[in-house]
Amino acid sequence: KYSEAEAVFQKFAEKYGIPFGETQAGKGTITWEHELNMGGVGETGGLAANTLAKDADVVIGVGTRYTDFTTSSKWIFQNPNVQYVNINVSRFHAYKLDGIQVVGDAGAALEMLDEALGKTGYHVSDAYAADIKAAKAAYTKEVERVFHIQFGDNFVPEVNDDFDYKAAEKAYKEAVGETLPQTRVLGLLEEHMDQNGIIVGASGSLPGDLQRVWRPKTVGSYHVEYGFSCMGYEVNAALGVKLAEPEREVYALVGDYAYMMLHSELPTSIAEGKKINVIVFDNMQGGCINNLEIGHGQGSYGTEFRFRNEKTGQLDGAYVPVDFAMNAASYGCKSYTAHTEEELIAAIEDAKKQKVSTLIDCKVMPKTMVHGYGDWWRVGIAQVSKSKKIHDCYENLMKPHYDAARKY
Repeated sequence: KYSEAEAVFQKFAEKYGIPFGETQAGKGTITWEHELNMGGVGETGGLAANTLAKDADVVIGVGTRYTDFTTSSKWIFQNPNVQYVNINVSRFHAYKLDGIQVVGDAGAALEMLDEALGKTGYHVSDAYAADIKAAKAAYTKEVERVFHIQFGDNFVPEVNDDFDYKAAEKAYKEAVGETLPQTRVLGLLEEHMDQNGIIVGASGSLPGDLQRVWRPKTVGSYHVEYGFSCMGYEVNAALGVKLAEPEREVYALVGDYAYMMLHSELPTSIAEGKKINVIVFDNMQGGCINNLEIGHGQGSYGTEFRFRNEKTGQLDGAYVPVDFAMNAASYGCKSYTAHTEEELIAAIEDAKKQKVSTLIDCKVMPKTMVHGYGDWWRVGIAQVSKSKKIHDCYENLMKPHYDAARKY
């Protein structure tokens, strides 16, 4: 993307039939409809790319830094004979994973590789082409399933034995009333938002969900480079994107915690007459970190927005309701609150007609994120602990290493 090598990259992939996966920084460079686009790869990757990555014997990294998310902590590429060809302007990144280093501009390097590879008559085998087609079809079907999940028999929340989902659901509904699954909100946004619009995201569970299932329909419509999960980047970056692309609608997708962390450029957008649209996913918690806490034996600590309980002295009282729509309205935004599909659709459609910045306060149920797809992430856990839960989580986390050691 940064070297403007989109056309060269696409031509290279098509000429040899090579499928490609997307990092957060690269997603949206080529639209999702392309038959070789397998979607996100790695820890926050989708079904197609992660399925193919595990058997790949050659991985060409174009501009990637091979972070722990992209490589699923160096786990996703499991072929014992896998080799890497790393194209990067930075020798440091080109050196990673002991790959063949191709230090240079992405476009120029791909053209040179094409010149050399073209002389060999190479193309992927018919069998592999069939695997690629099957992976794409399964991925498309899975995204449709995720986007249409409703509360009911087909709904499986992202929880484990340490989280009382029913109790949380009851407490949340007592605080705000009716809610939507987070994945359904994403599906409705994709269906109803301006198809030439640009989405902006940065922190929490949303970037992972977006890399797994969001399907950019136009080039340059995805601005979700994860970085260090910078909470508060979303609203302010949306204004920057709007300044760069004034003719396109811009949508900031942000969690409630990140919105409260920083949204100072919302009034600036009003003052400058630069309309942005903010979708707040209000689940009354820092859901991404809460998931990591619970999933790694610690239990919930400081990541749910609850009243302090006078009896226990802990922050385990009722959820604290926040009216984000009222907050945005105080700045001069056109604001909405959505508890239902009908309210959300009406808000998205009405927001398109506005000339000022808008905010949709969308009430979503906790733990309704997208599940992972065959990924693994090396999260730091205490190796020595008096807590059996933490000890067991450490053993489970390290199991891939143990299995690999036994295998080789």
